[in-house]
Amino acid sequence: MSGFGFSEEQEMFRKMVRNFSQKELAPGAKERAKQEGNREMAQKWSKKIASVDLIGLGVPPEYGGQGADWVTVAIAVEEMSKADINLGAFPVLPALMAKSMDIGGVSQEIRQKYLPAMCKGESMLCLSITEPNCGSDVAAIRMKAVREGDHYILNGEKTSVSGGMTADLCYIFAKTDPGAGARGVTSFLAPLDLPGITKSRIPDMGFKNVTRASLFFDDVRIPVDHRLSDEGKGFYMLMGTFDVLRVFLALSVLGAAETSINEAIDYSKQRTAFGQPIARYEGVSFKIAEHATRIEAGKLLCYRTFWLADQGIVHTKEAAMCKWFCPVVAREAIHDALLIHGHVAYSEEHPIEQRLRDAIGYELADGTADIMKIIVARELMGKETRPY
Repeated sequence: MSGFGFSEEQEMFRKMVRNFSQKELAPGAKERAKQEGNREMAQKWSKKIASVDLIGLGVPPEYGGQGADWVTVAIAVEEMSKADINLGAFPVLPALMAKSMDIGGVSQEIRQKYLPAMCKGESMLCLSITEPNCGSDVAAIRMKAVREGDHYILNGEKTSVSGGMTADLCYIFAKTDPGAGARGVTSFLAPLDLPGITKSRIPDMGFKNVTRASLFFDDVRIPVDHRLSDEGKGFYMLMGTFDVLRVFLALSVLGAAETSINEAIDYSKQRTAFGQPIARYEGVSFKIAEHATRIEAGKLLCYRTFWLADQGIVHTKEAAMCKWFCPVVAREAIHDALLIHGHVAYSEEHPIEQRLRDAIGYELADGTADIMKIIVARELMGKETRPY
């Protein structure tokens, strides 16, 4: 991204991703959205996306990736999400894992063991933070990690893990010092085939093929070299991860909203009422104009935030703005797109109802709107304004 806009290379890349997504991902998206996800299906699509070098976009070339900047990864996520919101985020976690490994000084052996497999779509990653007793208050997590020689012993439960039923690896956070609050949190990479790990599917109203899960750790032994942060530094690593992940979630759901509005535009030109297309009625056209404006504003906010990240500029406030604003914009746009279609879009046979259910999930994931507003206010007015 150079100046106010995208470079010629990025526009060419967008066209390539759009062509791939509309040809390969869009067909069957509605049917896939109804299915409970399984590992075989998830790996099939992971490998298909990896076949055009999109999974490892943000991973350094020496580990099988393309070394793209955040703006370029975001272009891929947006275009893929327009075709299928449930596949749109596939490039995100490998890029975040590569960055976390770099920050944490993880050994070359561990990087070579896991990152190339992620880039090929052979190994899938999930992010595990939330616990039954805490979500937004990450410092209150209770999962324990006790050092025992060359291993850490993990005990506890994680819940609301997106992709938890199909993932091979887990980017997980636990307390190495239970009494130290945020300073006691440490991050690990946990292979999910280790003895002592069990999974339980959460029957969600949306994200059927993403398969949210609870993960149970019972005396799980994780090698010390799988620690991603120094002891007690995991909370700060996580906050940096959130400052990027939240923006990807925001942009992804805007992609689904834009597709829904475009479908509403096409439908409103074809559907007639009282002798003319409903597109001529301001009750329809004004809604479309308003949502298109808000979606465009949200996208600009997201891309500016990614640009800040690429420049190494602190963007905590902007990331929180993206995360509270964009899912609300998307959910309202998808809702009105459904109403413009009328009764036909209320059926499970139409993709808009599924996108609406999924968009509500984006309002919850990785921080609700109210938590994001607390962050924005803190960044604007100082820590003395925090309610805790």
